[in-house]
Amino acid sequence: MVNTIPIAIGLVYLFILVGGGLRSVEAGCQNTLMNHMKNMWLCAVISYAVALTGFSIFLALSTKSPWPTLDDVRAMPWWAPFGGLIGGAAVLGMIAVARYVGVATFSALVIVGEMVVALVMDHFGLMGFEQHSATVPRFVACGLITMAIYLMSDTREARS
Repeated sequence: MVNTIPIAIGLVYLFILVGGGLRSVEAGCQNTLMNHMKNMWLCAVISYAVALTGFSIFLALSTKSPWPTLDDVRAMPWWAPFGGLIGGAAVLGMIAVARYVGVATFSALVIVGEMVVALVMDHFGLMGFEQHSATVPRFVACGLITMAIYLMSDTREARS
């Protein structure tokens, strides 16, 4: 009998890696859109309009996905729907500055920001996540990722 749990976890990791890779492609799309639209706010509106259209099509085609009840919506924390707006702030950052530092440095900085906030969220079990202690290896990982930014940064080469 084959143990499918490692395969499933491997597929989840692969999905996450592909999603991360698509973030760099997204930066390229946003940069190109900005080059042609010349307006950061218009770029953000176009990006989210395309995303809303695409997700609306998937929603219309998804017949097996459950819908929330009114009680589900009432029980939801007030801050839960703001993920898209927070993601939008990240997209604005991508539109505004990725072109100046490059995709690799931009992505590395995003990852450090994500790691530090995720470490705090995990440690305290915030926003519906299970608690995972902030251990020494996790702090070391954040430090190593921060060092990776220094090594990847174009400004380091300019100082040489």
